[in-house]
Amino acid sequence: MNAPQPTAELIRTLDEKFVANSIAFDAMIAAAALLVEGGPLRRPDGAIDLAGIRARFEAVTWHVPAMRQRLRPTPLRLTTPAWVPVADLDISRHVTLHPTVERDDPDHVEVLTGRLNGPMDPSRPLWDIRIIGLDSGRVAIVARYHHVIGDALFGLRIGEVVAGTESSAAIPVVTDAERAALGVAPRTGFGVLAIAFRAWRSRQHDFRGAWHEYWRKPFIRRLRRWGGRVIRPVKNLVIERSGEATRVLVPRHSRFLELDLQPVAKYAYRLGGTVHDLTVAATLRAAAVAEPDRETVSLLVPISRRTAADADVRNHISMAKVTVPASAPLEELVPAVRAQVQAAVEDTSRRDLGERDWSGYATFVTWGRQQRYFGDAAIESVTGWPAGDPRDDIACLSCNYGTRLTICVTTRATTDIDRVMASIAESFAVPVGVAG
Repeated sequence: MNAPQPTAELIRTLDEKFVANSIAFDAMIAAAALLVEGGPLRRPDGAIDLAGIRARFEAVTWHVPAMRQRLRPTPLRLTTPAWVPVADLDISRHVTLHPTVERDDPDHVEVLTGRLNGPMDPSRPLWDIRIIGLDSGRVAIVARYHHVIGDALFGLRIGEVVAGTESSAAIPVVTDAERAALGVAPRTGFGVLAIAFRAWRSRQHDFRGAWHEYWRKPFIRRLRRWGGRVIRPVKNLVIERSGEATRVLVPRHSRFLELDLQPVAKYAYRLGGTVHDLTVAATLRAAAVAEPDRETVSLLVPISRRTAADADVRNHISMAKVTVPASAPLEELVPAVRAQVQAAVEDTSRRDLGERDWSGYATFVTWGRQQRYFGDAAIESVTGWPAGDPRDDIACLSCNYGTRLTICVTTRATTDIDRVMASIAESFAVPVGVAG
């Protein structure tokens, strides 16, 4: 068998904003919680089998290269940081057990958001798992991963490997070929640069094309980005000593609502849209309730432009801004959202979001209708907690798994989240006769 080869992958320039400084790094951590039946994850004495759970995750990481990569700066920070393999993963640092049993209660969701997982170490692979025993007997698997690893759709692909559609207590087998396929980290930073240059050069047809590609971006812009990388450690030190992170990364709180998917989908269709459009419309109504003096309300809506040709791109999301009258009824909001989002999808040119007047953002993802398992433990429910701009007031992510729809909301602690959730629940309340 051939020995593992040195590998490295520069992150895209557009993705570098997620790690531009320590504030951006901390803000761009997404989370999801899998609520699973607890029996298969416990030892005969009833305690959670942490060793078995760690063994399963350790094996799974060999099938998900992104879980065995860390970011490494290049010499003099000449380029964006690079993903390099981590052969010796300290799984005990990434998979930990919550010290206490928590309530299995939709109003007690702080433990599910990942905010109790502790700080994320930027020198290690950018993900972690918190295993939480619940008083119902169920177990919560709270997973966090950094947005620089990939967007929500990329994260769902990782989730499909971690939690398959077949129940099996067996730990996944890792072959020598799979271990070798991961590669090894280059010995030096200059080795990273050499690999990156060869990869870039292989994408160019000839010297003339390479010259044109390099100078396609203004040199001054490249110089500014390089300068930003060089001073990044100093900037992070200033942020830490000044307390800026505490001022910007304000406390937040969260809630979620779980509903049957089918009647909601029918209701959204009768209103002239989809579950996605209803999610955005409901969040717009909630934003108007939270800020009653506004004449219009706006939200950002992520749009994926993935095709089969670029399915492996980690982050492939652009943002569209949806603006509606604050007093508009739901019957007008859903078609308005659908029309504005569709126009953004069809317009592939660079879009100017204009003045920063949006309250936050809203989106919808689906994990499919099939039952999934972590090993032989059935996953009963899923909540998703998106990363976001620390200046946003509200973020809403609705997720379809199986026959259920979960609407997860996070707001600033100063916002009346109970009022926000009451508004969202009202928007998703299916009128009598629609579900039939």
